[in-house]
Amino acid sequence: MKKARIAVVGAGGIGAAAHLPAVTALPEECELVAIVDLDEARLSAAVEQFGPSRGYADIGEMLAVEKPDITIIATPPHLHEPLAVQAMQAGSWVFSEKPLTGSLASADRLRAAEEETGQWCVTVSQFRYSGGSRQVREALASGRWGRPLVGIAHTSWYRGPDYWEAAWRGKFRTEFAGATTSQAHHAIDLLLWLMGSPWEAVSAFSDTLSRPIEVEDASVASVRFEGGAFASMVSTVLSHNQETRLQVMAEDATVDLNTLYMPLLEEWSVRQTGADGTRTLEDWTVPEEPVQAHRAQLANILMHWRAGEAPELTVAEARETLEFLTALYKSAATGERVQRGEIAAGDEFYEALDAAGPRRAEVRRGA
Repeated sequence: MKKARIAVVGAGGIGAAAHLPAVTALPEECELVAIVDLDEARLSAAVEQFGPSRGYADIGEMLAVEKPDITIIATPPHLHEPLAVQAMQAGSWVFSEKPLTGSLASADRLRAAEEETGQWCVTVSQFRYSGGSRQVREALASGRWGRPLVGIAHTSWYRGPDYWEAAWRGKFRTEFAGATTSQAHHAIDLLLWLMGSPWEAVSAFSDTLSRPIEVEDASVASVRFEGGAFASMVSTVLSHNQETRLQVMAEDATVDLNTLYMPLLEEWSVRQTGADGTRTLEDWTVPEEPVQAHRAQLANILMHWRAGEAPELTVAEARETLEFLTALYKSAATGERVQRGEIAAGDEFYEALDAAGPRRAEVRRGA
């Protein structure tokens, strides 16, 4: 089996917790050739723990020397676009943390970079690769439980003020947006994927209700899908009862997920109601090995890389979720329902995920 040479950019946070372990857990499929980080102590610790040949402070030097096949970007969000473009121009595929970038304009630049370089840029979407998610998607897509009618994606997490002590968090310049994009992104992306038809319109509220940050700490949204289905979304970091709840009410069954940060197969359930009452289905799933989602998505990317074919969740597909999030923020800012496809060049929201957010933050500072 041909091994991919992989470099990881960003040795703190999610890089150390998920991406570096994912790479080293697939020794038959890839090898970790480099880690890049500006923090010398963090870089040294990561090199010692995960054992690549070298650590680098500069991505340009690393790309020139190591020539990785795949570059994983696990940095703060404002660095994703320039680093991804640099890696693709050097001949590397990119596997980037979410949010992929901070605007539809930026996403379109990344699409152009894919086309110009012939490389691919994939976004982390760990809920799609978590335990049970693909089985649920296949069952819904096949019509096994009828047409999806109503969806729910509620991300109710807690982040205290100390969470934002990291210099890049909570600021539009470096994080782009708040709870909806940074914490609820995966649940929203998963529900949009499971509902089976494109979203059509969204109406939303979004604001900073409590935390000492620029970006929002809560949002609520109502969504309509093509074909008539509805969805409700709540995204917040203010809940003292932490959970992630996802539900798809289809014609013949209701699918539930109750989890927190990483869905497991056993956290999904399917129920049907008939003449004898409501019963929980036991035969809808097949056994699967425990899944580490970052590793599972990386393994999927490596499969496509070896085959020389386009991977899943390249920029075009990731842009669809980014467009939804942008529309949610625009609706919250304008008080109007926003239609899919209406945000284009010339619209301030094309240039920034939450274009009105900085003005809200300025008003709060002056209050």
